[in-house]
Amino acid sequence: MQNFTNIVKSKSFLSVVLSCLLIITWNSSTTDIPDVISIYSTDQQPPVANAKPTSSKSTDTVWDNMSHEFKLDHRINSARVQKEIHRILADQARLYKILNSAVPYIHYIYKKTQMSGLPAEIALIPFIESEFNPNDRSNKGALGLWQLMPGTARDLGVKVKSGYDGRRNVVASTNAAIAYFKDLAKEFNGNWYLAIAAYNCGDGRVRSSMRRTGRDSFWNLPLPRDTKYYVPRLLAIAAIIQNPEHYGVLLPPVKDQKYFTQVKVRKPITLTHLANHISKSGVNIDTLRVLNPDYSQKKPKPSKKTTNTFLIPAERELSIKLELENYKLS
Repeated sequence: MQNFTNIVKSKSFLSVVLSCLLIITWNSSTTDIPDVISIYSTDQQPPVANAKPTSSKSTDTVWDNMSHEFKLDHRINSARVQKEIHRILADQARLYKILNSAVPYIHYIYKKTQMSGLPAEIALIPFIESEFNPNDRSNKGALGLWQLMPGTARDLGVKVKSGYDGRRNVVASTNAAIAYFKDLAKEFNGNWYLAIAAYNCGDGRVRSSMRRTGRDSFWNLPLPRDTKYYVPRLLAIAAIIQNPEHYGVLLPPVKDQKYFTQVKVRKPITLTHLANHISKSGVNIDTLRVLNPDYSQKKPKPSKKTTNTFLIPAERELSIKLELENYKLS
């Protein structure tokens, strides 16, 4: 897995002052701030990387409902978690970029953790692993939102072959990661700190450390340096999501409703051609690329089984299916 290391380096006093002034500016006036709600509006534009959310409140957002289902002790008084909170808040631009990148995917991921009985904090793992970038690749070969290695992905049923890598597929990779976390939870008897650490460095490393020391607490195990910061970092971002006002953070107002759905196309087709066929629906190529990062621009080779599954904005499902029927593609 790729680690979300060194979110920010130490800041000078001047940088701290400028950050404080920036926060004051955001809280006092939002007239010049792009509204992230446009991400799921009828225009269906992909997320804007550095857009800062407005301060409008919603009582039914993914963040609100997710935070109500957090199950872990975030240990916000511990030095290790406090250090990670400060690191995250020190780079507001990066924080908002990651939060905006999460918008198309977070509802699906959160619902999968909910359906599987996992702590809702697990839905924030991609914040650390890939910054919610499904195209993110580590120098060790891990790829996707969940930074799955090729062998791990294949073991979990994700297709990885020449010309196609399912680790970029939001649905396939999320389902695989959720299944992996369920296995880790069983292996470590419901100790989520150990399970999360094992996701980062491998269950073998965690088991070996436990055997050598006779300890079973993540907080005093001699684990790799990155892993020691990995769990506190997850707890830190969960603490911020749970109490954004306390930390001066404005979360993107993501409604707790389905963002995307699946549609089947019976002929080999590229995303560009698909975008052309459904252009009247208002969904453009950029939105399709955000939802379907696993598809390359090369036209799939015809085969006996030519049906391809694409992700499309849920609110445009009817109009898109009608257009596909007109072109005899569905």
